[in-house]
This record gives sequence, C-alpha cells and structure tokens, in this order.
Amino acid sequence: MERKFTHDANLRNKKFTHWGMENSCAARNRVLMKRIGLIQARKRLKLTQEKMAERLGISIAQVSRWETGDDGIPSHRVSSICEAYGVTIAEIFNADEAVPEASPPESNARVVHFEGASNERMHQDVPILGTALGSDRMVDDLAVEQTYLYSDDVIGRAKRPVVLDGRADVYGIYVQGSSMDPAFEDGQLIFVEGRRQPRVGEYVLVYLRRNGGDQEGDDGESARTVLVKRLTKRSASFLELEQFNPRAKFTVTTADVLKYHRVIPYTELLS
Repeated sequence: MERKFTHDANLRNKKFTHWGMENSCAARNRVLMKRIGLIQARKRLKLTQEKMAERLGISIAQVSRWETGDDGIPSHRVSSICEAYGVTIAEIFNADEAVPEASPPESNARVVHFEGASNERMHQDVPILGTALGSDRMVDDLAVEQTYLYSDDVIGRAKRPVVLDGRADVYGIYVQGSSMDPAFEDGQLIFVEGRRQPRVGEYVLVYLRRNGGDQEGDDGESARTVLVKRLTKRSASFLELEQFNPRAKFTVTTADVLKYHRVIPYTELLS
C-alpha cells in the first residue's frame, strides 16, 4: 500500500530512517537537518571547530560536515553530540522540517527521554582543587612548565558526568600555562582519576617531590608541584613525558615522582 505524506509531492514514496533522514540522495540537502543551530551552539561555547573535534574525538572535517548537514549523524553519536554542544535532540534535527507527518516509533521516544534525563541527574559535586602556575623546573636541561597544586584547597565543585557516578577518586583542576596547548588550554577544567593506572599515550598529572626536599616521602604540605603532560614511555626507573608548546620530550626519575594520576578524556566523559 502506498504511503502518503502531507508534504509536497517530491517527498512522497521516499524512505526515511528512524531519525527522519531521507535515504534518497536527491532530497538530501532538504531533509538532512538545517543544522545552523549546531554552529550557533558551538559559538555560544566559544569553541572552534578544531576544539569541538578534540572534544568529540573526531576530525575537524567531520565536525564541519555534521554542522552543515552534508553528513547524517549516526544514531550512536547523537547523545555525545548533544552533550558536547549543549543542545537537545530536537534542536539538532529540527523535526518540524525534517520528519514527514507520521508518528515516531515508540523506541525513538524512549531514547529521547533517556538522553534528556541524563543531564538532570548530573550532580555538582566533583571537587576542583586549587592550582597556580609555578616556576619552571629544569629537567634534562629543559625548562619545563610546572603547576602548584593545593590538594587541601577545594575552590569549587564541577558537575559530575554520569559515567563518574559513585567515584570518590575523581577530582578536577584548572590547567595552568600553555605547555599542553592545543590539547589543553590555559584555564581549561580537566577531570583526573586516581583509581585507574595510566597507560602509555594517555595524559597524566604527575606529582613531583620538591627540588632539594626529602626524597623518602612527603612532608604533608598542602602545596605540591605537578606536571600535566602526556605519558610516552614508562620504566622502573623513569617516566618519559611529552609537552606540545614548545614540543619536547623529557624524562623524570621515579625517585622524583610521588604518584601520577590519569586525566580522563572528554570522549570517555561523554560516552
């Protein structure tokens, strides 16, 4: 039996996916969303396409194609895109324009309800520890940018992503300095966890013993020096770390390291 819609004749007898996207290439630009709202949402967050690509863990070109409507958005990506842009599913897909007159499948309605409710469950209880830009630390004849971390000074609370519910080992800090730009900008909030051992290739927060201090332990002072870097190599005697601005690799001995925690990627927080 022929399905008829109330839209113009060109839209009749065409097949639509469950997201309201038309499979026919002929009407692609019409039916794939007017996603100018994504661009406006990104600009409200003061993010470039490059920064949004880093947040989502995809290429800049893919961000551009999603924003312009040149590519359809896969269903498994909808939740993370809504979270990253701070928009709802209805704002992305502009359902009044894109979907023919027909009741949406019941399963779609349940998914929309679930994703919309997830933001409401986010509690603002992740402690943000105080940081300040410290003097450079000489390592391998290189002046390395380091940060003072005040572990007993909670300066605020951040919203807890749902994936971190029940995690007492998680805390946030504000990045100081520009040595990790463009991965992390000066003043950017990052989440750190102490439970999972960092792997080579991941970003880490390395707690250092003070130059000239007690090499056997920590004296309990609240201010510690830390490095926010990328872990590139690990052995029993040293850690090899990388920074991006200026780009350099250097090593710190394990005798100088109190501990090191894993920086949680944004793609993992949005999963």
